[in-house]
Amino acid sequence: MAHRHGEGFTWVALTVLGLVAGLALALPLGVPIFAVLGAMVGTPVVLSIVGFGVGTAQWPIIRRHVASSGWWIVVSALGMGVGLTVGVILVEQVGRAVMGGQVNFRMLGVAGRAASFGTIGMIGGLSLGLAQWLVLRRHAARCRSWIGVNAVSLGVGLASGSLLGDVLVARPGVASIGIMIAIGSTLAGACTAKALAKIFSPGRELSAAQR
Repeated sequence: MAHRHGEGFTWVALTVLGLVAGLALALPLGVPIFAVLGAMVGTPVVLSIVGFGVGTAQWPIIRRHVASSGWWIVVSALGMGVGLTVGVILVEQVGRAVMGGQVNFRMLGVAGRAASFGTIGMIGGLSLGLAQWLVLRRHAARCRSWIGVNAVSLGVGLASGSLLGDVLVARPGVASIGIMIAIGSTLAGACTAKALAKIFSPGRELSAAQR
């Protein structure tokens, strides 16, 4: 039991680290990538770096339970890249229809900003969870809940983090974004850690091995 709790805390810390490191890597790399590929092709490539960071950070835990665990990093990069891109495009298109022009997150109200980031987080988490599920399903029974847990936890996490950032920081900026990322990644890490513990509980691992 102590091992399971220790693994859960480690998973949360690694998930936070992976998301923060992925963003920190994507931001400086985004400039040359956009210059070469353009915005349309460059956006999913840059955002996949965030998923690469998450998958790489989570890999030391996943490799304890999953064979050929290197695929976890690959699908995490692809899933997050596609999901975040779709989320950003959706928010931009809805924003254009409602506001009649290009969306600027700093100009949105508190509720609008939280809803926007929450939507991006939910779609990004949904795509990430689906991609990772394709790996989990080969090694664990009854793991379909992984998809929904990722979607809801990251969506709610970014939305609540955005609200808290606006409460604590007078003007939207780096500080409020940092608070949002910290809250969002921590909630996502905690929820997926709990889901992972259930998926790979001794009884379920045994049933999966017997299939």
